[in-house]
Amino acid sequence: MNKAPVLSSVGGLIIDDIYYPDGRKICNVLGGGGVFAIYGMRIWQPSPSSQEIGYIVQKGFDYPQEIDDQLNRLNISLISKYHPDKYTTHGINIFGANDHRDFQYKHPIIRITANDFSESWIKSLRVVHVISSAERAIEIINEWRQRDPESKTQFLWEPLPWACLPENLQEICEACQGIEIISPNHEEIAEMLGYKFEELLSQHSNDFKQTVEYCARLLFDKIKKSTIKLVVRASKYGAIVMTSGCMEWVPAYWDNRTENDKVVDVTGAGNAFCGGYAAGWLHTHDPVRSALYGAVSASYVVEQIGVPSLVEPEQWNQGPSPMDRLSLLETTSVALYEYLPNAENSDLFLSSPNRRVTGPVCIPSDDYSNEFSHI
Repeated sequence: MNKAPVLSSVGGLIIDDIYYPDGRKICNVLGGGGVFAIYGMRIWQPSPSSQEIGYIVQKGFDYPQEIDDQLNRLNISLISKYHPDKYTTHGINIFGANDHRDFQYKHPIIRITANDFSESWIKSLRVVHVISSAERAIEIINEWRQRDPESKTQFLWEPLPWACLPENLQEICEACQGIEIISPNHEEIAEMLGYKFEELLSQHSNDFKQTVEYCARLLFDKIKKSTIKLVVRASKYGAIVMTSGCMEWVPAYWDNRTENDKVVDVTGAGNAFCGGYAAGWLHTHDPVRSALYGAVSASYVVEQIGVPSLVEPEQWNQGPSPMDRLSLLETTSVALYEYLPNAENSDLFLSSPNRRVTGPVCIPSDDYSNEFSHI
């Protein structure tokens, strides 16, 4: 009997052509923000609990069988939507220096909407990844709530790069009122605020982390929602998590100084991070530890071109298990959240060198609340 899905993504499946700075080109690679997010979740949901991940597959008339074969190996809950008059969504990724990526659609995207989800999924889903513009994020969440006003679904929003513009900042802040977690990358958060990241970097003495922290503080203040979790993905530097009470850096799994040969292709790493974060949030309800889950998910995605491989029994890329990687990252990251009553000094540093208090501390509950208790 299939389990009711508790994790999903409102992000598309895209068949990618990838162009690299050295002139290499790889075609017909399974990808898309939704697919990579689903893989990021699946890493933390071994079979048979993998069926607690649900995904909508939008299929055009040219949809290849080998893509279905890859998805079916995940043993997740799938709903297929057929579009005999449309191409399957196809995209072109062009990579430049410092992991910069340009993307364009080869064929128009077939979007997933809230209306594609069954009534039972709307009721059962607990954490949903959304990758979209602010306008569409608002639309998706409103449609979701209209279908089930009692829904306890929480949303992790990954803003689309092209929509991270200063003229959209007000709408971005509006979208944040309906979500639990927002996760732009370092370039996107700077663009939202009207800056170019490289220009800001030079203004901060080329201190990368200080520059990201500056942007995080600015955006967090503008959102004006005390319960929001701001998670800024920062490539090889890891990610920074900001809540109303904490700002903490979480490292990337692969150390670019000593293990750069492990990073083959960063396509989808940010999406997988978001998927892993969603799974971590479901399991722990801890905003910082969830980022460690995200970092582990991303670590599998960067090891090859395309999605990571899964072989029996639940081995990813023929490497260490997700829990082994998580344990290693935990020792690297030093410490997780601690209870700090009435911490109000924004300059206070904690036992971890990556953490500082920014206001009243947001503490995860030990039992993670009733809606997560069945996991």
